[in-house]
Amino acid sequence: MAEFSGVRANLYKESLREFPHARDEDIEVMKKYLAPKDNEVVLEIGAGSGFFSGILSDMVKQLTVSDPSNEQLEEVKDLNKDNIKLVEAGADTLNLEKETADAIWSFGAMHHCFNKTKAFQNFARILKRDGRLVIADVWHGSKLAQHFDDKVAKFCATGHEVAFWTDEFAESLCFLAGLETPKIHDLNIQWKFKTKAEIGTFLYKIHAMTKTTPQECLKGAEEILGIEKKDEMYCLNWPMKVMISKKK
Repeated sequence: MAEFSGVRANLYKESLREFPHARDEDIEVMKKYLAPKDNEVVLEIGAGSGFFSGILSDMVKQLTVSDPSNEQLEEVKDLNKDNIKLVEAGADTLNLEKETADAIWSFGAMHHCFNKTKAFQNFARILKRDGRLVIADVWHGSKLAQHFDDKVAKFCATGHEVAFWTDEFAESLCFLAGLETPKIHDLNIQWKFKTKAEIGTFLYKIHAMTKTTPQECLKGAEEILGIEKKDEMYCLNWPMKVMISKKK
């Protein structure tokens, strides 16, 4: 995926290095809803530069990390984890063996996949019987979708043409792929920073909003998403949903 190479990939990696604890609540979402076990084989979809991969690999027997960007996967390779297998492919082009994964995990990536029907066919093939699918992402009509469509799409270096979720479409995809009706939960995530200015810098870098300034990134996020101050931290609202399904 060309959009996650070059300047966008580099700025994304910079954002995570500079603010390693901003997204701690995302990790807690993974632990709660995926609930990985030490005897499991897990497939991570759209792993990017491995924000979850290092932590997840320590919790499972084997982790297959997939992403369409080789440049992003290089960062995962540098983790030097013996139980990580790298696959350069998108969700709709995966060609892994049948019934090899106990669980599939994805966070904030599947809205970039336009052929979700094919992706779910792949998921159903790769999952073992009773294997689970856990996808956290952006839902249509949410404040986060508004932020992406109104701000990120205008100012991102590569644009941001995507397909957000609805409950009904998630249910249809599971039905068509032979998966159980998904359970869908709201995620009231907050990304946390020491100063307001850090929020602007983080958003500027993580979304490569090089056609504007960090100050404008902050302004747009505060207007649409909202920022709260709690325990001396500035908390940016990041409303997502998570869907959990199983292979029948």
